[in-house]
This record gives sequence, C-alpha cells and structure tokens, in this order.
Amino acid sequence: MQTLKIINDNIRKISETNTLLDMLLEFEGVLDTFDMYAYKNWKKGEVINGPKLGRYFIEVALMYPYEDMPDPEALLRLKANDCDVKMYKDQLIKSKKIKSVEDTEVVVRGNAPRRVAKKEQHDVWIVEVKMPRRFVDEFSTEQIEAAEDAYVDMEAIQSGVDQNLENPINNADPMAPPVDPMAGTTPGVGL
Repeated sequence: MQTLKIINDNIRKISETNTLLDMLLEFEGVLDTFDMYAYKNWKKGEVINGPKLGRYFIEVALMYPYEDMPDPEALLRLKANDCDVKMYKDQLIKSKKIKSVEDTEVVVRGNAPRRVAKKEQHDVWIVEVKMPRRFVDEFSTEQIEAAEDAYVDMEAIQSGVDQNLENPINNADPMAPPVDPMAGTTPGVGL
C-alpha cells in the first residue's frame, strides 16, 4: 500500500542529495539505452522508492496508473540485460478531491476538531527494477555507501590527496623535502 507521504518523502530525499539525483539520472539513461521508452506507457512511470545503492545492484521502484499499465514485453528486455524485475498491482491512498461537504470528514487532533478530505484508494501498477551496478558505472568508483543514506564523495577525497592535504607537515612549506618520521632511528633498537 502506497501513500503520498511516503512518495513525497522519497522525492524530498532525492532532491536534497545530489548523489541520489545523479544516480537516478544515470539509471534513467540506462533505461533509455535499453530502448525501454519505445514500449507503451513506460514514459508514465513515477519514482516512488529508491534509488537504493547496494554492493552489486541499484534498486528503483516505479509507479504507474492502473489504466496506463506499462507494456510487460519491456520486462523481458530488462531481464535479458541481467536485471531483476517485479511487476505487481498495488493500492495508492490519497485525499479525495473536495467538491462538496460529503467529501470531507471531521478529525479531532488534540482538542481541536478539523475538517479534512476523505481518503480514497486507487489501483496502481508497481515495477521494481534491480539493475546491476556495472550499468551505472559512474558510481562504482566515485561514490561509496558509508551508511543507509550517507555517501562519501571519493572525488573530494582524491582532490585532497592531490593537494597533499593528508600530510600537514608538508603544507607549511611546499618546497621543503618530504619528512621521513623513521629517519634517525635504528631498526630493532628500542628507546
């Protein structure tokens, strides 16, 4: 069962993180190279979950209106390209469009009653795509997953290494020769 709040939270997370947005654009580019948009209704999909980056796969869930079911033939093309795909019917719960008082209900929050729109269910199609990471190669070396929703930008780390920021001794005088911390000690002799 899908709700608009869950979908909006996922969209907010994607829009706040450039890495997730870049991953999603890369995922969409791969779908385009597979010619998925040549199949009926594949353009009408909305991202409702993901992208979730795993060690070997990237996962994205797409939602389609029930009357605009995506062509199932396209799933065979994804499977031929080593993608795991699931398609199933689900329910989307959203607020009813208010045309009269009958479209609202009274809800008590705390001590204050409020009129809110009634909820209604709509049938939708969900397509979950689990794509091998080799297709979204941009993230195999430049981004590593550090936690559930946090990513380490390896490009920034490499930039720091290129500028020699990891060695504060050499940063004082860029013309000074490298300092060997082991210089002047005799191997095997303790202090």
